[in-house]
Amino acid sequence: MNLRYVYQELTRRKRRTVIAVIGLSIGIALLVILNALSLAYHEAARAPLKEIGADITVQRPGNVPEEMAGAVFPCSAVTIKKDEINRGGKMPGVRGMGTALLLWVFDPNRAWTVLGIEQGNPVGPSILKHFVAEGRYLAEGKPEAMVEAAFARQFGIKPGDTITVAGRTFPVVGLVDASQAAKIAVANLYLPLAEAQAIAAASKPLQSVSPFAAGDVNLLFIRADQDKITDLAAAIKGLMGPKTAVATPDSFLKLLGSFFAVSDKFTLVASLIAILIAVLIAFKTMAGNVAERMREIGVLKAVGWTRRDVTLQLLTESVVQCLIAGILGLAVAYAAAFALSFMTVSIPIPWEMSPTPHFLPGGGAPVFKTLRLPVHIPWSLAFFAVLLSTLIGGLTGALLCRRISKIKPSEVLRHE
Repeated sequence: MNLRYVYQELTRRKRRTVIAVIGLSIGIALLVILNALSLAYHEAARAPLKEIGADITVQRPGNVPEEMAGAVFPCSAVTIKKDEINRGGKMPGVRGMGTALLLWVFDPNRAWTVLGIEQGNPVGPSILKHFVAEGRYLAEGKPEAMVEAAFARQFGIKPGDTITVAGRTFPVVGLVDASQAAKIAVANLYLPLAEAQAIAAASKPLQSVSPFAAGDVNLLFIRADQDKITDLAAAIKGLMGPKTAVATPDSFLKLLGSFFAVSDKFTLVASLIAILIAVLIAFKTMAGNVAERMREIGVLKAVGWTRRDVTLQLLTESVVQCLIAGILGLAVAYAAAFALSFMTVSIPIPWEMSPTPHFLPGGGAPVFKTLRLPVHIPWSLAFFAVLLSTLIGGLTGALLCRRISKIKPSEVLRHE
């Protein structure tokens, strides 16, 4: 193998080399960017749950409250029993679990959407501690409240004030900017979970629709092993009943539309097509190269080059050419990924996951989680692209070995 000879051949036939490199690099770039986009949409679909430290949310839909008075459950989230929570936490693949209690409270002068939270649990709405706009976060073991900032401005509520909810009095210790927080299970009043449970247990309208005992909740957040999310979601439905609403990243991917719901299959098919095109381009270029150099190959054999020497030389040329194409295609893919990362995607949040009474202002308005598309190219994908382009070069060279072996110096040089 003569590397100087390889360099001279690639530069002497510049037009063929450039066309081959560009054609193959387009195929590699298409392969990389399609897979990067698929990964980006999957990551975007995880964002609503990731913001609350979970991979799965669980709710049990129930009946509509008989009357809008006092504390009631939203019809999309009724009682999840304590024993169901304990059994769910022992399922294979569960890495962490958080709970919350969402209530609608209709007092004579004001309607509240109340969320009872576990203040110190990293799985669930405790993420709110990062979005306290004024005052402080809820302290452990104290009957106090935080109010959503926009709601507080509307009704003139400030830290230090005292509010009354369902006959219970709470000091307001902080205001939360929920517009920056997770869009799942939003509320305008946040209480310690135990306080919300006490309100629910004392409410006759709530108990008449869905019996509630101490330790029960109506929202469940689960952090799971990534490879067991689907199986775990099915197991939870088996435990809590087929009507249980179990949300996973795949649920949000489907909400983006049917195209993104089949993105894995589309990406696989498109990737295979891109690889096939790249192989055909490399093979056509190499075959044309061999045809053009029949006399040259004959001369090389005549002066003592073996079939193995000639094959190795042309194989090296093919591999180097495809390697250059792979690197160029990867560079194009990185540029495209950078440009696509400025795109935004709006993920719809179902009303059931953030229920607000429809008759209140904004109650029926759709809720979206909007974020920039997280397009990036993992090093493993980049390495695979370069390795694939190199293998394509080796494959095409190997496929032409038989043709090279049939070239006889006497026949090639007969007409010279």
